[in-house]
Amino acid sequence: MTLPLQCYRCGAEYTYIGKSPHSAQCPACGSSCVPPAGSLTVVNSVHWESVNGLAKVWVHSVDERDRPFEFEVAAHGRRGKLVAIKVDGVPINPQVDETLETLPPAVKAKIEAQGITDVDIATVTNSKA
Repeated sequence: MTLPLQCYRCGAEYTYIGKSPHSAQCPACGSSCVPPAGSLTVVNSVHWESVNGLAKVWVHSVDERDRPFEFEVAAHGRRGKLVAIKVDGVPINPQVDETLETLPPAVKAKIEAQGITDVDIATVTNSKA
């Protein structure tokens, strides 16, 4: 398998060739702020909803190298917007890498389980939290 990757910290682009998940570390700067290694597994989620129907969902997951990924979605009714992503605790811009243009299947399923079925990921701003 050949996998093009990009570091979220320094912007370095590199290619991984192999069968197992990539090393989860940028070869240029050593940062762990790189795309998920293998698939993501949801470990926890938190759902908050106000009386007026506004809601937030935080989905915590880990990749196959045990790095934490956090996805934050703000919603009203069935419509939501991806407002933040953290990789290994570091906020990143999800528009930097094509692998984060869609929600990973496990994360999407957890968000849909909260009744949020239409999530916009086109324009994202990172959370200050």
